[in-house]
Amino acid sequence: MSTLVNRRTLLGSAVALPLLSACGAGSAGAGAVRFEGWDYESQLVQQNLDRFTAANADIKVAYTPITSAQYVRKIVAEFTGNNGPDVLYSYDDSMVSWVQAGYLQPLDGLPGVDEVYSGIYESNAKAMTFQGKRYGLPYYTDCHGLTYNAALLDKAGIKTPPKSLDELEQQALKVKNAGVLEYPIGLAAQLADTWSSWVWTLVYGSDAALFSDDFKPTMDKARPIFDWIHKAATVSKVIDPASLQLTPVPLDNAMMAGQYAFTIGPRYALRTYNDPAKSKQAGALKLAAVPSLDGTARGTVSSTRMYCLAAKTAVKDKAVKLLNFLGGYGSDGKPSTARFWFDQRGLGFPFRQLADDPDIRTTLAKFTDPETYTKLSAVAKPRNLLGAPWYGEYESAQQKTVQQLLTNQTDASAAVSSLSETAISLAKKYS
Repeated sequence: MSTLVNRRTLLGSAVALPLLSACGAGSAGAGAVRFEGWDYESQLVQQNLDRFTAANADIKVAYTPITSAQYVRKIVAEFTGNNGPDVLYSYDDSMVSWVQAGYLQPLDGLPGVDEVYSGIYESNAKAMTFQGKRYGLPYYTDCHGLTYNAALLDKAGIKTPPKSLDELEQQALKVKNAGVLEYPIGLAAQLADTWSSWVWTLVYGSDAALFSDDFKPTMDKARPIFDWIHKAATVSKVIDPASLQLTPVPLDNAMMAGQYAFTIGPRYALRTYNDPAKSKQAGALKLAAVPSLDGTARGTVSSTRMYCLAAKTAVKDKAVKLLNFLGGYGSDGKPSTARFWFDQRGLGFPFRQLADDPDIRTTLAKFTDPETYTKLSAVAKPRNLLGAPWYGEYESAQQKTVQQLLTNQTDASAAVSSLSETAISLAKKYS
């Protein structure tokens, strides 16, 4: 649930769009807090909001869900027309551009914010911070790991998941040579307007970096990762060529049908993968640390979805109370909304305290290993390029370059050189 729109296009897109008024904006009357988000489980969102208004009878909330595919452009159109909501969802991809456009206000100094930031994972805190100021409270998060099919590995005589990238390739070859699967590794490698999460996962899994924190290209550190991708696709041929046409949902379906032994993907997928009502491979699909170059579990990439406060709101005090209910702690010191979303749909929680909750660990154990799940949270970090105004354009170029690696149209050295040149050119373009 993310979109990579060129930020200049993003900020100017409202010119080409009719101003779309929030369908529920006025239904609660003057003085209501307007709250907008993409349309994921809108009935559950309303159910949670009803809990808030039951405890805050003096605050009315006008909630409007927006079709996910239109969300970013519609929010931009509303803010451009001075008709933006008071509280809203934001992707980590969008936050910086919305701050720069003047749509959001920092939360520093508001009640509860310091407590939230001291209680969440570092990766989530970083994703919601720009130029030293905090702009969000967390909605949900996830990070990525290696998903493997233990039943398929067992057929090839493999008892434990790989720790290194070389071992991943060798295990995939063993599965291939045993006649279990022709292509044991599947990846969501289709060109898309969303980020190619598995690439960033492999880079951070080896504690490498594509960029420094000031957006200077450091692709040489990731060269061995690109070399592994190229080799696994074109030499050992353990990565399915059909990956170039796969997006996440078809890949999920393939994993649940037993078509792949390995993939790199988000943790939350395991909840569906191991649901007997939905998956033919329920019970066989497992989560492991991201294989690294040296076999040491070093890291992974995270994503963060957040609640933000509009820069211009006439109901700030009420909006802040709603913001704290959604993204903070209740009077009992517990993050009730984060807990609500985990209980209802298994969404990843940004609050460290929930990792030790006995009930949550019991629920996690039904579809994955709680220890592995928690360890991935602890070593995750956000893409450090999200603050660059040219991030979206770079991401598109990176996806094309990775496709060239997968199809033997380039090699790791040429890929590194090309992406470095692209980054330098984009930085000049936006300077």
